[in-house]
Amino acid sequence: MGMMPDSQVLLVEGPNDKKVVEHLLKAWGFSFKEHFKIEPAESVEELLKSIPVQIKKSGIKTLGILADANDSFDRRRQSISDQLKKANCETASKLAPVGTVFSGWRGIRIGIWLMPNNQNEGELEDFIYRMIPNGDPILPAVKNFIDNIPEKDRKFSDKKRVRAYVHAWLATRKKPNPMGLAITTQDLDKDAIEAVWFYNWLRELFQF
Repeated sequence: MGMMPDSQVLLVEGPNDKKVVEHLLKAWGFSFKEHFKIEPAESVEELLKSIPVQIKKSGIKTLGILADANDSFDRRRQSISDQLKKANCETASKLAPVGTVFSGWRGIRIGIWLMPNNQNEGELEDFIYRMIPNGDPILPAVKNFIDNIPEKDRKFSDKKRVRAYVHAWLATRKKPNPMGLAITTQDLDKDAIEAVWFYNWLRELFQF
């Protein structure tokens, strides 16, 4: 029997992250609700502030931290490390590509995953982009369309180009769905290498 969900918590930045985790686990045939709960924050700043609070909660056994690396992987890793130190926890100076799990204060299991792959700058959409099936015939046309939007007409920065690719590609599906649901409907590939690494990290962290 698994631990009570309240003793095992995965912190995520927002509802999109929560849905992606839920649907990825569902695609793998796993129901997580008996084992851990997912708590979405309203922003990465709120997520960071909640880390020491969660660690000091009575009964907490496992805490997962899922955040976007965004523009600086090292800066985001350091910001998480700073919050962990407030709760008497030290973290590794480097994060493993397959996810990081270690023992913190009072033996609490702590896991860190920075989207997209614990190695590079980016965000949730960069992770989803890697789940678009290899050889997909529509993706080149989508990228060509996005890339050829005149700069003066673009409403997104170049760093958000992959986000534009992903949402434009999702809109071309037979039944367009949000990112999470597109995993369950098999538009996205749950067997993509980084998706497998992420799934295995969740399994190692929450021991299911």
